[in-house]
Amino acid sequence: MARVLPTKKIERAGVNEFRALMESAGHIVQEIDGGNDYGEDCYLSFTQKGERTGDIVAVQVKSGTTYRRSVGYGISCREHVQDWTRSRIPVIGVVYDPDLKKLFWVNLTEFLLQEMEQGRSPKSVPVAETAMLDIDTVESVVLRIRSFISKNDRVRPIELGVLQSVSRKISRRRDLGCNDIDRTPVGGIPYVMASDSVDFRERHPGFHPALVKWLSVGAIAGLLAMMAPGLFQAVERDDHASWLWSGWAWLVCYYGTLAYLLTVSGKDPHKRRARFLRWGAFSLIWSGWYVGLAHQTSAWSANPVFEWIFVHQMPVVAKGVLLYLTSFYVRQEIDRRRRLRLAYPQGVPEEE
Repeated sequence: MARVLPTKKIERAGVNEFRALMESAGHIVQEIDGGNDYGEDCYLSFTQKGERTGDIVAVQVKSGTTYRRSVGYGISCREHVQDWTRSRIPVIGVVYDPDLKKLFWVNLTEFLLQEMEQGRSPKSVPVAETAMLDIDTVESVVLRIRSFISKNDRVRPIELGVLQSVSRKISRRRDLGCNDIDRTPVGGIPYVMASDSVDFRERHPGFHPALVKWLSVGAIAGLLAMMAPGLFQAVERDDHASWLWSGWAWLVCYYGTLAYLLTVSGKDPHKRRARFLRWGAFSLIWSGWYVGLAHQTSAWSANPVFEWIFVHQMPVVAKGVLLYLTSFYVRQEIDRRRRLRLAYPQGVPEEE
């Protein structure tokens, strides 16, 4: 008799787990026949209050321990990058871990589009171990996916506002008596004055992001260097003199804090926290620019109270923030490794 391969059981286990979860939440899962699987395993239609919303995504389900990485999971995309980025409907990826009996998800289309905009060609899509898909998170995941569809759908947003609905009805009625042929070129009228620049950017996709990055770094570095003499004078003033902080020690603390915040914000995997850290760094830059240039130009004078708080309290606050952030990241990494050891008692597999 024919044998059922263990891998087939594992593959079906992932699809069945995903289907059961989404159908229990009231959504519609339509599986694709295995012979027609070209990077998607099923289609997921969303519902709201028992009615279909019209929002649909394609789903790629991966099951098994082979998709584990040293951090989270990974879905290979070498053969499907064009399929998943050019698809008219978004494609999401779902990984089923049979040992943990849990589902994890990622928006494949969104991740690949962001990577291609940066000039990168990823070989796999990372799936965070925190991106769990279960009965507690399914509604928030659905909202995120539908929000992505709304932002990238040029035909119909998720929920038409009153003004938008009225404007569309007026436009339809205005076009009823119009029988003119639209001779606008496909894609719209070309902007000849920008053609050469866009041609260069398309030939060298990685050049523009790198140029923007280094121009930003150069502008920030130039601004910080220009502020340094004025900040030194502000700290060395008689009413700001301190037995602890000389001008040079204060500058080391100020620039060190900025460097730490900018470096950490670039490596933090959580985008919201990274944006908050960058906001803090740029607030420090603005404050230093306001105080420092006031001592180098007669265009304005800094507010005395603000200057005193900035010069005297900034080092104290900076020390507390740096200690807190360092201990926070250490605790997070300790907890992550503890979870990995619990999930993989035989040892964490190396990332491909």
